[in-house]
Amino acid sequence: MRVLLVSVDKFYYVGAFFRRALEELGYEYAFVDEGKFLEPLKRSLLHKLAYRLLGRRPLTYWAFNKELLQKAQEFQPDVVLVTKGAHISPRTLVMIKKETGAFLVNYATDDPFNLRVSSRDLVRAIPLYDLYACTKRAIMGDVRRAGCQNVVFVRFGYEPTLHFPEKPATPEEIERFSSDVVFIGNADRDRVPYFEALARIPGLRLHLYGGYWDRHPLLRRYHRGFALGRDYRLALGGAKIAVCLVRRANRDGHCMRTFEIPACGAFMLAERTEEHLELFEEDKEAAYFESPEGLVEKVQYYLQHEEERQRIAKAGYRKVIEGKHAYKDRLAEILNIARGILSDEF
Repeated sequence: MRVLLVSVDKFYYVGAFFRRALEELGYEYAFVDEGKFLEPLKRSLLHKLAYRLLGRRPLTYWAFNKELLQKAQEFQPDVVLVTKGAHISPRTLVMIKKETGAFLVNYATDDPFNLRVSSRDLVRAIPLYDLYACTKRAIMGDVRRAGCQNVVFVRFGYEPTLHFPEKPATPEEIERFSSDVVFIGNADRDRVPYFEALARIPGLRLHLYGGYWDRHPLLRRYHRGFALGRDYRLALGGAKIAVCLVRRANRDGHCMRTFEIPACGAFMLAERTEEHLELFEEDKEAAYFESPEGLVEKVQYYLQHEEERQRIAKAGYRKVIEGKHAYKDRLAEILNIARGILSDEF
């Protein structure tokens, strides 16, 4: 099976994880990096303005779609696997299907109907995909109603070469990364009350990594910038408690951190959702909360119960490592589903 992967090639993106998995599993594959076409958005005010005026299309939209179509024509894949694909023109997908006959798969890392992170092109393209692998159960009905015939639930995962236990070792690392509570993620509006509640605990060492925390007066002093690569592991390894919140705007039942936190050996205190409860047994493999007040209560409890905390962290780590939750397993799952659909058609 020849696979054309279309994604972003940054080392902490799902696309990079799938690319590594394709190599490990021995697939013949080609790759189109959407990320290089999005770089000007970070540097150029003109590109940012055009992005808004063009309905969330970058100025490089046409060059990206041209390269994607050319790569498909040259490589002649059996499967085209797209992660998200917000900037892929429906016309490009039609042409790829016409000229290669490839089976088109979307691994939906975000809610395609949440236009803050999606695009009109992505919604219009839904009927063109042969398979939609959703990371959120809540969007599956909408994807079916939008016209995709084959819709399945495939969770996020973890990347073993990036997500593994590592403690701060040097005095500088210990000083920088040691905390009582860590959260890695952006300051979404509905997340802020949780950490404003934690900030009222006297003497709590709270570390917040991600965007926009510095915009909130009460939380600004806890902002520690961004945690990528080894810093991500050290931030988790240096924390007594790692908080996991889903993104409501994406209709998440779980998120990437759901697997990454325990894979890094950290104690996970997660938002209570049905999907979290399916994955980790409460108070044995993870702990849960439902409100800002509940988060404060659980943080205060587990800071006083180190042995229990460590026991849960170890059990959560085993659950992830032994449970076939790596992105290599997710890729195999997606491609096996694709094979099954293809075999039923012929």
